[in-house]
Amino acid sequence: MDMIRIPLFLLFALGISVSFAGTGARLLRQPDISTEAIVFVHGGDLWTMPRGGGGAHRLMRTEEVEEFPKFSPDGKLIAFTRGGSVFVMASAGGEERQLTWRPGWNQVLGWTADGKNVLIHSDRLKGSVTTNPHLFLVPERGGWAKPLPVPRATHGSFSEDGHKIAYGPNPEIVLWTPFRHYRGGALGYIAIYDLTNNAYAELPRTNANDVFPMWHGQAIYFASDRSGTMNLYRYDLESKQTQQLTSYAEWDVANPSMGKDAIIFENGGRLFTLDLESKAVRELAISLPRDALPGDQEKVRWGQALNDAWRAYREHAFHPAENWAAVKPRYEELMRWATDASDASSVIRDMLAEAGQSHLIFWVPGSGGHGPGVGLPGADFTVENGRYRIAKVYLGEESDGKPTGPLAAAGVVEGEYLLEVGGTPVEPLRDIYAAFDGLAEKEARLKVGPDPSGQASREVTVKLSSDERALRWTEFARGNRARVTEASGGRVGYIYIQNVDPEGLDSFRKQWMELRHEVDAMIVDVRNCNGGTMSEAVVDILAARPTRRMYDRRGMVPPFGVFLDGPKVMIANDQSVSGCDEVPMMFKRGKLGPLVGTRTFGGMIGAGDTYRITGGGSMVVPEFGFYSDGIGWSPENFGVEPDYMVELKPSALTGGRDPQLEKAIELSMEALRAYTKAPPPPPYEPPE
Repeated sequence: MDMIRIPLFLLFALGISVSFAGTGARLLRQPDISTEAIVFVHGGDLWTMPRGGGGAHRLMRTEEVEEFPKFSPDGKLIAFTRGGSVFVMASAGGEERQLTWRPGWNQVLGWTADGKNVLIHSDRLKGSVTTNPHLFLVPERGGWAKPLPVPRATHGSFSEDGHKIAYGPNPEIVLWTPFRHYRGGALGYIAIYDLTNNAYAELPRTNANDVFPMWHGQAIYFASDRSGTMNLYRYDLESKQTQQLTSYAEWDVANPSMGKDAIIFENGGRLFTLDLESKAVRELAISLPRDALPGDQEKVRWGQALNDAWRAYREHAFHPAENWAAVKPRYEELMRWATDASDASSVIRDMLAEAGQSHLIFWVPGSGGHGPGVGLPGADFTVENGRYRIAKVYLGEESDGKPTGPLAAAGVVEGEYLLEVGGTPVEPLRDIYAAFDGLAEKEARLKVGPDPSGQASREVTVKLSSDERALRWTEFARGNRARVTEASGGRVGYIYIQNVDPEGLDSFRKQWMELRHEVDAMIVDVRNCNGGTMSEAVVDILAARPTRRMYDRRGMVPPFGVFLDGPKVMIANDQSVSGCDEVPMMFKRGKLGPLVGTRTFGGMIGAGDTYRITGGGSMVVPEFGFYSDGIGWSPENFGVEPDYMVELKPSALTGGRDPQLEKAIELSMEALRAYTKAPPPPPYEPPE
């Protein structure tokens, strides 16, 4: 084990003591700890065992994968994620209750101190760069998921009084994609938001990933790879000092979880606890019943899958990691403990992460976390007067002058109450999306009205959607375009690019051609742009310059080409990835205008073919690097730095505004004031 290799003098210097209780089972993942028990994931199922030791007990056996279990504060309940939805059950076992139905990803993070609400991370409102919340409180008894005012948050942990929350404002890339030693623009860091006083602060940042914030007393514990490997750290809120608590060198500390007096975590597939008072680390010896062990055929198949993935990277990667030969034996040993496809997949992903490169993707069909069949109405809701009230209706793209959003197309407006779905009353004691279960892409009869009692209500027929993302992104772009038009008096245009694949390029070109004759300057927004292969084509349009201009007696005739003579500004952020890393890179290097926002993701090598992996898996390998004469290689694992760094804080601090967009407008107007285009000389007149 890693800790044995640590010199004793270093352990004493750090105040760490270590005991080894044995060498039980491995591949025990995502643990949590209460005062009496621990819970963990193995073989895609939840297991519990007494905290003091003993045999592990499987809570359920299902075809789906259970993940991220968290004990309630009293230890009597366990909340967990299955198939992207949140469930809760008694920690002793029994029937579970479903709490969320909204399609997408809903990950359990913890509980409020009173045990009344489960804290989750959800991408349910994805469709805004700046304001959409990612943390929600779901009542343990069921009901509406209440958003917290901290956009772009991943893990979160409340202070003991519940008035503050420590959270990760950047997506924790190293946790959800195989990319160890990530150092791009989306580096994880930890912030504190005071929910009562609307105050914001950050823990000191380093050039490393600080993730998994865990609040305990006057300290925030977290994991960080600042030493090269993920280890546990403690930040003292009073002294402002940071203390390293573990010093593993081979395997990362993974999925740490805070109990009342200890942190439990994974390392090399084993579980350990760290006592908060003594700082002692103890390995837990956990034995599993024989029926949890896989058969020989499964072991052979998973071993071959690991070998396939390792070989595909070695043979096809553009620039293979130097230590790749040494990686394989470590994960072959770990794979021997896999008991189902989810275990095997996690081992393969962790192995691929050792390459420390982007565009290295492994997946197994059917392993995604999306609840099937739930219809989406194209709206946001609040709970008021004991009913669900429609807070926002998304219009979508207008077709023949009519909105395409489901509720908008049916004439439902903001402020109305949703009273019934299919003749069944809708009440806030249950997640609203449960009422739409099984109705994706189907027509549903809804009762809506201006009064919660049902007076003056009416029935409408709505065709529910299976995906609201396009509606939300359209609304985001529409709102930004209106802000830019208003602030600039119509002189500046705005275009949002969601990707640079052929469809994204077509959308960009269409918007560009419509706007370029109407405005004097342009803002191009590539925040959260998820890549593609047509980045050069986008920049070629932005960089186009006329070789001649045509005039009539009234002045210059609008040009026939694609060019816009006026100033241009681009906005990018840490989620501008791959081909959308390249767009701001080429924009900046071509000196086409200022770049505003934050450093881009840094995924700047190219994905190649898809390779089949034994057992039905698929894998994409980074097969291409990009080199520019006079510039060098594209900055993989770093990204593109903006000319004007503008970071986003919780929307309450900005009044819901978008500081990055505001800076782009300011720069556009400054450039227009300085922009002059010399008139041509008088037309040629022939001699008399």
